[in-house]
Amino acid sequence: MIDYKLRQQGRAALDFLAAFGAVSGPFMKAQNDALAKAGLDRDENLADDLDERAQQIEGVLENVPAFRATGLMNEWHAEHHARIAADAFAQIEADIKPTFEKLKQGRTTLQVDPNLTPDKYWLYPVHRTTGGWDGHPHMGFVHGELVHRYVVGKSPRPPAAGGIASDIYATRKQFAEEAPRRDYEKILEIGCSSGPYTGKLAEVFPQAEIHACDISVAQLEQAQRNGNALGHAWKLFQADGRDTKQPAESYDLVTSFIILHELPVDVIGDILRESYRILKPGGDLLFGDVAPYSAMNKMNAWRTDYLAKFGGEPFWRGSSTMDMLGLMKKIGFTDVKYYGMKPLNYPWVTYGRKP
Repeated sequence: MIDYKLRQQGRAALDFLAAFGAVSGPFMKAQNDALAKAGLDRDENLADDLDERAQQIEGVLENVPAFRATGLMNEWHAEHHARIAADAFAQIEADIKPTFEKLKQGRTTLQVDPNLTPDKYWLYPVHRTTGGWDGHPHMGFVHGELVHRYVVGKSPRPPAAGGIASDIYATRKQFAEEAPRRDYEKILEIGCSSGPYTGKLAEVFPQAEIHACDISVAQLEQAQRNGNALGHAWKLFQADGRDTKQPAESYDLVTSFIILHELPVDVIGDILRESYRILKPGGDLLFGDVAPYSAMNKMNAWRTDYLAKFGGEPFWRGSSTMDMLGLMKKIGFTDVKYYGMKPLNYPWVTYGRKP
C-alpha cells in the first residue's frame, strides 16, 4: 500500500526467512517415515487426549535427527524474524519517514486512548515477536508490512491453514465476502492490526462506514497510513475489544480476521458478548480464524499444537478446543454457523446474527 524500496541486504535477509518453509520437505518426510514405522500414521493408533498423543508422537520423534533439526530451525526463525525485519526497516527508515509523516494526514483518522492499560495476556510476545506488538516504534510497519508481506506471505501455511502457501490478501477478501449482506451501513473490525483486512472490507463494502480498533498504537498508526494511502475514510480508535466504549446497537456488522487464536478463552467470550451488545438487531457477527482441532486428523492437530506451543502461541489450544457454537448460542446469537472455507478449511468461519 505504501510505496517504498528495500535495500538489497534487507530484502535478501527477509527472503532467507521466507525460504525456511521451502526446505523443510525432506525433514518432514523423515519424521513421517519414523512415525509410520511406529504405526502412528493412523488416527486409530493415536490417543484421543492431546497430551497423551504428544507423548506418543514425541517419544518416537525425539530420536529422529530431522525432528531435532526442524526444531532448531523453527527456534532460530522465531527468535530472529522480528529482529531481521527491524534491521531491514532501519536501512530505509530515513527515506520512508517523510512518507509516514505525509500519511498522517487524510480521510482516515486515529483516536488514541491515553488511559487504556493493556491486560497482561496482551503483553505476551505472540509469534515470538521481539517486544510484542508495540516492541518497536514502527512495529506496525515492521511486522504488519515487512514480516507479513515478505515472510508470512511467501511461507507455507501450518496444518491449521491448509499447509500450503496462499495469497493471504486474497484470502481476506474471500472471507469478507462470506458475510450474508452487502448493504451494511456501519462496520466495526476488532483487532485490525495494520489494516490488511480493513482494506478488503473497504473493497467488499465500498458504501459502508468502516470503524476499526486495536490495542496497539504502532499497529493502528500503520493502519492509518495504509488507509490514507488508499484514500479511505476509516475511523480507527484504540480500544480493547472486550470494552469498545461504542454505543449499544450501533453496528450492522462486527468482524475480525485471525485474532481469536491469539486470545485466552475468557477474552474471546468477552469480545463476543461485547460484539453482541454493539450490534444492531438483525446485525451480523463474522469472525475468521484457524481451524479447530476437531476439523483436523489427530496428527495435524498435534502438529499444529506443537508449533503453537513452541512458536509463541500460548492461547491457540484453548481457542481451538472451546465450545464456540455453545457459547455463541448462550450469548444470544441465532443462525449460528461454524465452518471452514473451501478448499482448505481456511479461514474457519464463526458466524451469528443478533435477533
